[in-house]
Amino acid sequence: MATIPNYPQRLLDEHFQWHSNMNMMNMRQGDGADFLRFHRDFMRRSLQWYNAQGLDRRSVAAWSSIPAEIRSHPMWNQGLQEAEDRITRNLASFRSSEELGRFLLMSSLHDSVHVIGAEVYRDPDFGLISLAPRSTLFYNWHGLIDRWWRDWQRISRRRRRTRNS
Repeated sequence: MATIPNYPQRLLDEHFQWHSNMNMMNMRQGDGADFLRFHRDFMRRSLQWYNAQGLDRRSVAAWSSIPAEIRSHPMWNQGLQEAEDRITRNLASFRSSEELGRFLLMSSLHDSVHVIGAEVYRDPDFGLISLAPRSTLFYNWHGLIDRWWRDWQRISRRRRRTRNS
């Protein structure tokens, strides 16, 4: 749980700008899928830079699940638990990448993990849109989100193959 040294300002600015353009009160069609695509691409480019610095890859490895320290925090509530359960136990219930991305944003799961994680791990950067990408926690969390999306994509491909058979 550390600040990544010398993290490029251009990447911080890009992440902040993308979120600044997102209007959570008036989401448009495509915003959910765009959230997933943007962060997958952003992480790929950020981790290319990170790896070129020779930094420890284990520090930015995706979580396999939301850590117990976050789920046991007083701010973790029934709604967040239900959101996590839907993703981890019923991923096939999402009809599209758009629906999955919107759910992550509208259920507050995405933001809550940032806020709670910043407190639990004493890493204020992780809780701030403008600084989160320079926290190793950003890659742990968004790596898990990307894993969920990849799992959903596999399920979706299987579903299409079954329908086309």
